[in-house]
Amino acid sequence: MDNIARDLIYLPALLSSIALVHPKDGRVSALLYLPKVVIGACMPALALVGSAVTLIGIACGDAVVGCGGLLGAAVAVWYVTRVTAPHDGFGRAFGPGWQSRIPATLQARMPRRRWPIIGRVSGIRLKQDAAFGTHVETGDALLADIWQPPPGVPPTGLAVVYLHGGGWHYLHKGMGTRRLFGHLAGQGHVVMDVGYTKAPVARLRAMVADVHRAIAWLKLHATEYGVDPERIVTMGCSSGAHLALLAAYAHDHPQLRPADVNGDTSVRAVVSYCGHTDLIASYDYFETQYKRLLSGQTPVERAVIAALERVLHRTDLLPPGGHYVDPVDLLPSLMGGTPDEVPELYRLGSPIHHAGPHCPPTLLLQGAHDYTGIVPDVKRLHRALREAGATSIHVEFPYTEHAFDSNIPRSGPAAQAATHDVDRFLALMV
Repeated sequence: MDNIARDLIYLPALLSSIALVHPKDGRVSALLYLPKVVIGACMPALALVGSAVTLIGIACGDAVVGCGGLLGAAVAVWYVTRVTAPHDGFGRAFGPGWQSRIPATLQARMPRRRWPIIGRVSGIRLKQDAAFGTHVETGDALLADIWQPPPGVPPTGLAVVYLHGGGWHYLHKGMGTRRLFGHLAGQGHVVMDVGYTKAPVARLRAMVADVHRAIAWLKLHATEYGVDPERIVTMGCSSGAHLALLAAYAHDHPQLRPADVNGDTSVRAVVSYCGHTDLIASYDYFETQYKRLLSGQTPVERAVIAALERVLHRTDLLPPGGHYVDPVDLLPSLMGGTPDEVPELYRLGSPIHHAGPHCPPTLLLQGAHDYTGIVPDVKRLHRALREAGATSIHVEFPYTEHAFDSNIPRSGPAAQAATHDVDRFLALMV
């Protein structure tokens, strides 16, 4: 075997090892984010490749090849085993025998393993771009996609109001979540994938107002979609999870509730994938760890930003009229200032400051290697909820990055294990 081939045999081991790295420097962590997300999702494939290389080494009588392949397979298997390991969060939150509270019809439809390969569900009914209101500040129509169970699947009456991530400025509904929505609809749930107004067009209160409008609209049209108005759950990823938590915990706060929404906008429960819980802590982390990547003060930086914006617009990662926002400016752009300038608004916008016995049951799904620095903040929210007597489950996936739920969900161990937990959490809410 030539030298190039010998070098390549260590590639699975090298790639697998990258997923285990957790740099303390925020900028290095941010640079490794995408590689770690992709590698983590591809770990099952790396385990197979490493195993194949091991067999080739054995067949060729080459110990170096065999050991290289074995190392890669071992690291990948270790990763998958740790990430998909069972936990006792449900038992601590709902008590012994919690499984018996799940309806038998739902039990039969839920994958039993924490790491299944979730396929596509046929026959899902999808209504795209349903108008659920108007954004008061802009006059733009607010649109959502409604996912309904296929014919033959009894509806559970539960609905999920989903809010996508993207740092409050980027992305849009339907990105990286279609397989999850199809799976949830296949369980009998309804999913309302909300296209809320993003910053800088909308700031914090305006975004939360859009969430209230979505909840109110769904309750008003509950009969049409087979939904029980008392069984609506907010769910989101990253910045969307922050909005889901805030809308759930402070649904009746006078500074967050829009004047055009009447009626009750409380929800049955909330699910957070990597949601920001303390905006002041997030601002401090971004400020100290990332500094300013692109300030736009030089011609070169302005050219780079312009090119980056063209790519983001072409790939629909940036909404029409949107602009690149440096990481350290994400929260000031959302809030209209820094914590020193608008401290009360940062407190108002932090779910942890609304934690109390009134909060609905909460499922917090978090990657331990989250490059945004929110890991300790999510733990603090979980403790605050538990101490207040509210129901909370905190699941932390080792070696896992931010927004892991959107990474190749067909094979990603963390995404699949999280879906396993979401299935059971939603079933308990039925």
